Amino acid sequence: MATTRRALMAGAAALGVAFAGSAAVAEEFPTKEVTLLVNYGAGGGVDRTARAVQPFLPDALGQNVIVENIGGAGGKTGLKAFMQMPRDGYTVLTAFAPATTYTKFTDPDVFEMSDLAVIAVMWTDPAILLARKDTGWTSLEDFIAYAKANPGDVTFGSSGKGSVGPILARTLFSDLGLDVRLVPYSGGGETRKAFASGEVMLTAAGAGGATSIADEAVALGLFAPEGSAPDWPDAPSINDQLAAMDAEVPEGGAYRFFAVHSDVKRDYPERFDALVEAFRQTIVDNEDFKAAAAESGVGTDWQGADAAQALIEDVDARFTDILNAEGS
Repeated sequence: MATTRRALMAGAAALGVAFAGSAAVAEEFPTKEVTLLVNYGAGGGVDRTARAVQPFLPDALGQNVIVENIGGAGGKTGLKAFMQMPRDGYTVLTAFAPATTYTKFTDPDVFEMSDLAVIAVMWTDPAILLARKDTGWTSLEDFIAYAKANPGDVTFGSSGKGSVGPILARTLFSDLGLDVRLVPYSGGGETRKAFASGEVMLTAAGAGGATSIADEAVALGLFAPEGSAPDWPDAPSINDQLAAMDAEVPEGGAYRFFAVHSDVKRDYPERFDALVEAFRQTIVDNEDFKAAAAESGVGTDWQGADAAQALIEDVDARFTDILNAEGS
C-alpha cells in the first residue's frame, strides 16, 4: 500500500511539473513594455517608421511600446547594441536594407543575416536622385552635361555610405565617369536639411522619405521603374534615360523593416507569432494608423514574415554584389 501511495504521489508530482511546463509554454506575451530599437537618430526614415507604429501597437500587444534611438557609425552602433540585447522578443529592431548589408559588408563581426528573424517589411521606398531647382537642371542629361564640363564642382549630400540612395548614386557616377564631390551627413534628416538650405546641389534617398524637400527639388530620376513612387508621379526612370547612352545602373530602394533575433523565432515561436500578428493588426487592420501614416508620409506596404524575410535576404544578396563590384 505504501508503495502504491508513493507511486500515486510521484505521478501527481510529475503531472504537476507537466502542467507547470504547459503553463510556461502558454505564458502570455508580452507581460511588459516592448522596445522598438532604431539604429539611427531621430528624424530619418527609419525613425519615422518606428514612431508611426508606436502609438498603435499597444492596442494589439496589450503593453506599452517605446522607441529607443541608438545612432552612430551609419547604423552600426545601433545594430551592435541590438545584437547584445536579451533575445527574448522584447526588443524589436527597426532598420532598413540595404544599409544593414553595408554594415555587414564592412564589418562582418557585427551580425549575419541568419541572426535576424524579420517580422515585417512596412515601407518599400524606391530611391530617387534629386537636384536643387536653382541648379537649372531639369533632366538627368542636364546634370551629366554639367558634371562632365565642371569636374569636382557638383556636391552630393550623402546620408551615409550604406544608405541606398548614396550606394546607387555612387554607382551611377562611377559608371558614367563623373567627378562628383560627396559631402557626408549623419543621417537622412541632416542630409535633407543641408539640401534644403543649399549646402549641396544633389542628393539621393528613398522617394517617400524625400517629400519634405520637394519644394526645393527637381527629380532627375528614379532608381526604379517610372510610376513606382506615388509622391513623385512625374519622376522618370533613370535607366530609361540612360538607355540612349547605352548605360544601365542597378535599381533599388529603402526597405524599412522590423525584426527580432532569430533565437526568438526558434526558442519562443509563440512570441514571434504574437509579434507578427500585432504588427499585422496595426499596419493592415488599424484605420487610425493608416490615416496617421498617410498624413505623415510614411509607407504602409505590408509584407508578412515569410515574404519579408525572403525580400530582405534578396536585397542583401543583390547589394552585396553591388558593393563587391564597387570595392567599398
